[in-house]
Amino acid sequence: MTFLDPNRTTLVLAPMEGVMDAPMRALIADLGGFHYGVSEFVRVGVAVVRAEQILREIPDLRGPVFGRVTLPLQLQILGDSPEFMAATAVEGCIAGARAVDINFGCPAPTILRRSGGAALLRTPCAITEIVRAVRDTLPAVIPVSAKMRLGWESPNEIDAVARAAEDGGANWITIHARTKMEGYRPGVHWDAVARVRSRSSIPVVANGDLFTCEDVIRCIAETGCSHFMIGRGILKDPFLAHDIRESLGLPSLRPDIPPRHSDRLRIAIERYAALTGERAANAGFIPSRVKQWVGMVRDLSEDVPRDVLSAVKHARTASELLGRLRGEVY
Repeated sequence: MTFLDPNRTTLVLAPMEGVMDAPMRALIADLGGFHYGVSEFVRVGVAVVRAEQILREIPDLRGPVFGRVTLPLQLQILGDSPEFMAATAVEGCIAGARAVDINFGCPAPTILRRSGGAALLRTPCAITEIVRAVRDTLPAVIPVSAKMRLGWESPNEIDAVARAAEDGGANWITIHARTKMEGYRPGVHWDAVARVRSRSSIPVVANGDLFTCEDVIRCIAETGCSHFMIGRGILKDPFLAHDIRESLGLPSLRPDIPPRHSDRLRIAIERYAALTGERAANAGFIPSRVKQWVGMVRDLSEDVPRDVLSAVKHARTASELLGRLRGEVY
């Protein structure tokens, strides 16, 4: 199974904690366009996380759970203990993972209080130790990557942070082009990513504010990157990966993509409800998740059709949501 090929433009589905879960990944796999995805992080605390627990958290690690389309999935782990992280990576491979990513970017306060995620940006030597422990423990056929922000406070910190991951043996790094302190405020520092890419001997995946084809083209011009991780942009437009493919001259995978954003969102929500159905945790789970999804789209300044808003507001089950979107009367 191929994940990131240094000689091929790669589109990666980002891990979005609490949003991009197994049902949502099933939708994105069904719609197509991405080469692979990265799972939500598995938190490694004071003990090794066993394969059974990893599969409970990431049930699609071995293959499709909803629908039949496979999206290759890289397991992401987060923690500060080299020993426990390495052992958990082995358990992840037992659970089915064929690639492992290490999270050095999560800015959530609960994670920072436990010295994980972005907290490690302040100690590059710890990043090297963790990456090296995981890399040395796994066989060479299992790629190990690191996802990071530019630094804790200054974009200039990325030089030491990226070098630390490379020194640890990472096969590639993904850079979210903001610092921890910047959170998700508008604006990214492509110049810092460009500097790392020009100096690094391993591939660099660019991440941050890639909402349109124009954003990706600008990123290419300013960074020289050819690998891109997309998160919130795919929530705004679930077919965005196909547009990017077309704009970059990559093979087209779907000829039936509607041109209007409002139609794209409606079709994607219908497909989501149909794929997941009543197999979710409870009858109201799917409408609740779609409501969260639509809310995020509205926060990103995109108009949502009134009939979609009405359906999401009133539906109580996945089947009712699907019916309302199709114009059935309740």
